[in-house]
Amino acid sequence: MRKKFFWLLLALGLGLDPTAAKADDGPGSLYANYTYFEACHAFLDGDQNIEDERWDIDFSKCLDRWPELRVSDAD
Repeated sequence: MRKKFFWLLLALGLGLDPTAAKADDGPGSLYANYTYFEACHAFLDGDQNIEDERWDIDFSKCLDRWPELRVSDAD
């Protein structure tokens, strides 16, 4: 009985494979938690990657929604 229980635990352990569970830290998840405002702010600050990563945001409308993010020439 103990031998069968050992093999059952071993099979379950290998089946669950805890080494395969890892955080998704690839380049696609870098901006996943950005709000619309944060994404626009990063885009207007010159972040070149965010436009490719957040395809669901129309970055051409960022300045229409938040004109205060416009970079002035006075700086």
